[in-house]
Amino acid sequence: MLRDLDSHLLRAFVTVIETGSVSAAAHKLSRTQAAVSMQLRRLEELLGQRLLERSPRGATLTGAGQMLMPYAQRILEAGADAQRLLSDGHVSGTVRLGLLEDVAVGRLPAVLQRFCASYEDVVLEMIVDSSKALSRMLTQGELDIVIGDPGVIDASAVKTWTQPLRWVGSRNLKIDWRKTPLPVIAFVGTCAWQDKAFAALNRARIPWRIACKSTSLLAIQAAVEGGLGVAVMLTGHVRHDSMRILSAREGLPPAPYADFGLFTSNLEEGENSAQRVLLDFLSEDIENFLTREANQT
Repeated sequence: MLRDLDSHLLRAFVTVIETGSVSAAAHKLSRTQAAVSMQLRRLEELLGQRLLERSPRGATLTGAGQMLMPYAQRILEAGADAQRLLSDGHVSGTVRLGLLEDVAVGRLPAVLQRFCASYEDVVLEMIVDSSKALSRMLTQGELDIVIGDPGVIDASAVKTWTQPLRWVGSRNLKIDWRKTPLPVIAFVGTCAWQDKAFAALNRARIPWRIACKSTSLLAIQAAVEGGLGVAVMLTGHVRHDSMRILSAREGLPPAPYADFGLFTSNLEEGENSAQRVLLDFLSEDIENFLTREANQT
């Protein structure tokens, strides 16, 4: 007979991977290392599988651990959502959220789906546009919350963070910029991340040319897949079945980082306003995401 998975055991398991070691997880969970190790053993005994490989460099997932991890994260997220919902009480209203396309395409739709499922009486209106346009709409009171480029948004950020960009090409793309200029697939208009990438190519004295331009991330991805050239992308936008992250062997300089910020304006009064609840929800999810990313690099 199947037994329920104890959320305390799952939290210990997830925290060890997120922090990189049992000792770091014990500190974060305010427990002893022995207690966390015991929880891990109990979970492995319950599942009849070895979940972690330990070494002086930390803890890594086994094959079984890799299969368990997304389920463990969803179980813990569901528990947190339920606690949040019950503590917040009834929440209703409309929230107007502005996003960069780089943010809107990726993991965020699943996050927002969780939010909408938890707060069924909240109406979420979403706009995807450039940081410049989102800044204007936030200033004019047309948006409540924005995720965009902190170098462009004219407001104080609730939270800022960076994510590494990657040089990306199709799986069969062959690069030889010493013989012919490097073909680059670019976004139309100004883009701080793209400008940094072009500057890096210039500093490395790599000849390059614009092979394709588009205002759409989906079109950029399609052009990369078609072998028209290389582009800088967030790791989450790389389609690994048809693209590859270019390494130093291609002679390209390190790709820059992308800056993001979470902004808000004119929140309704009260801790349980729809805008405040979404802001807290996004802040918590961003923090969890960054923790996982930091410990996977």
